Amino acid sequence: MVNINTENKTGADCSGSSGGSNRVLTLSNTGTTTGNGFLVYVSGLALALTTEYTVVHNSTASEITFLNGMWDDMTIVVQYWQSALPGLGTDFENGPLNDFGVSVVRTPVTVAKDNVTGDKTYTDGTDATIQVVFQNADTKYNLAQSGIAEIFDAKIWLLPDETINKYDKITYDGRVYRVDEVSTRHFNGTTMYKMATLFFID
Repeated sequence: MVNINTENKTGADCSGSSGGSNRVLTLSNTGTTTGNGFLVYVSGLALALTTEYTVVHNSTASEITFLNGMWDDMTIVVQYWQSALPGLGTDFENGPLNDFGVSVVRTPVTVAKDNVTGDKTYTDGTDATIQVVFQNADTKYNLAQSGIAEIFDAKIWLLPDETINKYDKITYDGRVYRVDEVSTRHFNGTTMYKMATLFFID
């Protein structure tokens, strides 16, 4: 879904000094702008892309650079299409987490490595309860160079602002897991959720 927007500005809204070239105008878009239908008028005249202005299409605050002199009293009209994805950033929270979320205990773990032996020491921090979507434990394997190798025992999905790190412990349904890989998933420039793979340890 896309929406059409029109912004009325003046040269005074641009960066730099009156009469200068390469002044930048930042738009108020809240969705990614597109090249199709992107029109720029200055003092009633349509400008040509590349020779008279350039544009960086961002998910928010797209930027137009005027290559020629721009005075503060010049009128600027910009018409553009932007993607309209209301509530995208809360889709995971309002959908899967709300429908299938469970409470688990996260134990932060600090890892120290001995400089001589290389042995690792794991120190547990303070437990905290967090909400996640938990994939039922289902051990996965792939074919590694030396034979069959385990990929993970379980997965969790959680809010992007939750803290979780490699080696942390997750306790759920009487089982304790060690966090292995943590990744963040994005869509259209918006952070949607984090995903972590787990190995059963106790």
